[in-house]
Amino acid sequence: MKLCRWALGTLLATLVGCSSECPPLEEPSAPETEELIPGRPDFEFASVTGPSELSPRASGPLRALLCNRGDTDGSTEVSFYFSYSDTFEPFDKWVATTEPIFVRAGSCQDVSKWVPRPEVPDASYHLVAVADVDMWVSEGREGNNSRVGVGKSQVDFHAPPRPVLKWVSSEYSTGSLVLEVTSEVNDFVYVYSGESCEGLPVAESRVGSGSYCYMPIDLSGIPSSSYSVRVVDFVDNASPCSSILAPGGYVTAPPPAGDE
Repeated sequence: MKLCRWALGTLLATLVGCSSECPPLEEPSAPETEELIPGRPDFEFASVTGPSELSPRASGPLRALLCNRGDTDGSTEVSFYFSYSDTFEPFDKWVATTEPIFVRAGSCQDVSKWVPRPEVPDASYHLVAVADVDMWVSEGREGNNSRVGVGKSQVDFHAPPRPVLKWVSSEYSTGSLVLEVTSEVNDFVYVYSGESCEGLPVAESRVGSGSYCYMPIDLSGIPSSSYSVRVVDFVDNASPCSSILAPGGYVTAPPPAGDE
């Protein structure tokens, strides 16, 4: 049965390690009633591992040890999927597929695929490796081509929403104003001079349990005509930039040209 694959962003090269002898199986992954047909390769995974987190701050390879337990050399592709369950299902989310990998009878190949940003919804997934997903190779057994990795991978590339800004009266200083920033709880807040969130921040804070924080901004002297804010979550996803004009009465016009 053919499985549809959808487009993925740029994938780095597949890394194939040196071959090794097949390790003994911890548990049979093929049905006990399925007999091994001689004269064919038989692909099976000895292990499957992936990063615990995929986000702007963390990445890592998807890895599998592909073994040929048949009596004939053979080649096959390895496909990686993210699954919400600990079994492989046709509707699991495809992540990457390698080029055909040659494995001698009785040996194994270490397969590795880098995926900087998988095209899947943010969630926690089981990593599944599948050999010969399209059933192009006649194998000694066909029921042992997939394996679920140990543990789960947390995928998080969801940027925080654009922060909401407004000037409010300070409860600690009569007549002074502070910048109220509303965003997701625990986001890091960075305030910049100007409207484009560029340069060094002039103030930093963190959003509290009420989904907002108050940012004291020095409006004495000649303040900026506007301020901008960007928030960043704990895995380094950054929000769009928000900007706000300085409060009325605080912006001082520059002196006319030629005046001292």
